[in-house]
Amino acid sequence: MKFYIDITLLPDVEVGLHFLWQRLYQQIHLALVDVQGATGTAPLAVSFPEYDVEMHQLGKKLRLLADDEKYLDKLDIQKWLARLTDYLHVTKVREVPGNITTFARFKRLQAKSNVERLARRKARREGISETEALNKLAGFKEEKLRAPFINLQSLSSGRNFRLFVAKEEVGQAVAGDFGLYGLSSIATVPMF
Repeated sequence: MKFYIDITLLPDVEVGLHFLWQRLYQQIHLALVDVQGATGTAPLAVSFPEYDVEMHQLGKKLRLLADDEKYLDKLDIQKWLARLTDYLHVTKVREVPGNITTFARFKRLQAKSNVERLARRKARREGISETEALNKLAGFKEEKLRAPFINLQSLSSGRNFRLFVAKEEVGQAVAGDFGLYGLSSIATVPMF
């Protein structure tokens, strides 16, 4: 990743940080869907420079990164964030510093916590009824995650969900694809 844009969230008394994260990230997701490639991946990544797992916080800054400046230009993030301009500070495209020695992988975590959702999925995969799937999942114990998250709403189903984000620091850059939330279970981003 060679270029980036920083977006700083500016909460106030009336508009809280969690609400801003929700609105911002919904727009980031839509923007990444708009520029996705043929493989369903995005040419851009996100990072959370102020990520704090101990405090379960993402911080107040989101960084969009790309290998080529043209991807950030094509994204036209100002267009996607037009309704949030009073609550965000967006920088111009900048070059990533050349002396980076720390890299991180930001990936999505999904808890196995909703037995109904798991039963629907199991029924589809195994070609059985949801009742049978629920019976097979009897005694299921919910998994609770303690990672920072963003509350989002699925545009396809209308359901609310939490996008849990985990950070893994690594010593070297790893290339790979980024999904339509800008996250990857393989690829890394520079930390600075």
